[in-house]
Amino acid sequence: METAYQKVKVHNELEWCQVTDITTKEKIEKILLKNRVSYFVKWEKPKLFSNEKFGTCIFCVNQLQKEIADEAIRDLDEDVKGKIKFVNRKVEKTFY
Repeated sequence: METAYQKVKVHNELEWCQVTDITTKEKIEKILLKNRVSYFVKWEKPKLFSNEKFGTCIFCVNQLQKEIADEAIRDLDEDVKGKIKFVNRKVEKTFY
């Protein structure tokens, strides 16, 4: 027997922030996990003639947890916050 919720698809993720530094990425992951914020990471490869070796890491969070994520990020040091670029836009692709 099917439930009514099986056919409902919800797409409410935001591209929350992006970083280009691996240590900053790890610090953001730890703070989000500590505050129980669900997220996923999208990777963008570096451009062909770019000096970046790491590429760009985009953190995506649920719209309902955005405020919790914003509060959690305030606990980071100012030098780490300077390496974070906040995007706050809807995820364009559907992953299902």
